[in-house]
Amino acid sequence: MYVCVCNAITERQVRAAVDGGAATLDDLQFELGVATCCGTCAKTAVEYLPGGRCSSVCEARAMTHAAAVPIADQSGSAANGFPIPIVAAA
Repeated sequence: MYVCVCNAITERQVRAAVDGGAATLDDLQFELGVATCCGTCAKTAVEYLPGGRCSSVCEARAMTHAAAVPIADQSGSAANGFPIPIVAAA
């Protein structure tokens, strides 16, 4: 599907630019020429940016996790003297 008819820019090209790091309409305009002629496609192009409803890019978010806890033996002290990291899967 064409996103920008004036410059013959396809949805696939916009998605590739976003996957390659484009994060703003200015980035898409610089890289592809989207919305540089009549501007009608600007709203559609923005929907492909991170956070847009057509975005294929997930937003990165920081994960918080519990601190590593050493495994204790029967006496209550660490069995091997160093903590074992806890790995959490999302």
